[in-house]
Amino acid sequence: MDIVYTWHGVDQHRVPTDRERTLAEEGRFVHVNIEAKRFNVQGHPAQSYSDIIAGRFDDSLRGQARRIADLGLPFFVTFDHEADAGKRYNTRGTPEEFVRAWRHIVDLYRDSGADNAVFVWNVTGWPANLDRLPGLWPGNDYVDWISWEAYNMTGCELQPRWDHVDTFEEALRPAYEWIQNEGPEHGIDPDKPVMIGEMGTVPIPGAPEATREWYSDIPEALQKYERIRAVKLWDGITAPTCDFRVLENRHATDGYLRASGDRYVNVPHQVRDAVDEAMELADKARKVNTRGVSRSR
Repeated sequence: MDIVYTWHGVDQHRVPTDRERTLAEEGRFVHVNIEAKRFNVQGHPAQSYSDIIAGRFDDSLRGQARRIADLGLPFFVTFDHEADAGKRYNTRGTPEEFVRAWRHIVDLYRDSGADNAVFVWNVTGWPANLDRLPGLWPGNDYVDWISWEAYNMTGCELQPRWDHVDTFEEALRPAYEWIQNEGPEHGIDPDKPVMIGEMGTVPIPGAPEATREWYSDIPEALQKYERIRAVKLWDGITAPTCDFRVLENRHATDGYLRASGDRYVNVPHQVRDAVDEAMELADKARKVNTRGVSRSR
């Protein structure tokens, strides 16, 4: 993909890693989320914002900044993404402490010469969380891009009340409109570029065509929202019925391929070729399995 999203802890010096550096040098954009966690400790325990503010991790954060500066290429950086989410909000510290920790990291990066770091404020963007955003806003001077998510989780066991279908556009629209209409009164510049930091749908139960259209309709939806400049696909599984892996569902794969062929989006040809190849292999496997079943009968 054009943008690769990775996770690290505030205690890790080697950001970017050698692999991330290679990706950037190959022409991809790397986006790292620096978690308020200690990744060098087993279990990745969470870390309080107050310790970050107090400078406990300044050595490792300076190490990150120096390596990013040495890269000399644009490098997206987020601190503690989804700070508005229920599992994080007011758990590692107050919203005010989140803002102070964010600013501490940005100031430290800049003082260490990482002028190529592009700071991306990432939240869930879920409608129920929008009233939390003003208290989590670090300020226009400390944020370069704004980011949130666009998911559909119909039938996902982790969201038992999700009994409806949200299209990609319906999922992204509430936060977009909030930023544009209400953001300015909270000091948020609505003209900042937007990144849909994660997006995807589970296979929509009983509606394979809807799963295909969820992805294939993305380019048309994007053209209605001029501030959106980047979109990242979440290609993972979080529970048996919460599977966002595009290649695991033929309808999702087909929809993704249709979207990737639209001139409005920029999907590297290597990705399209890889998906095409995967689909061909899957077709061959299905044919082999079908012949095997017929013979056994």
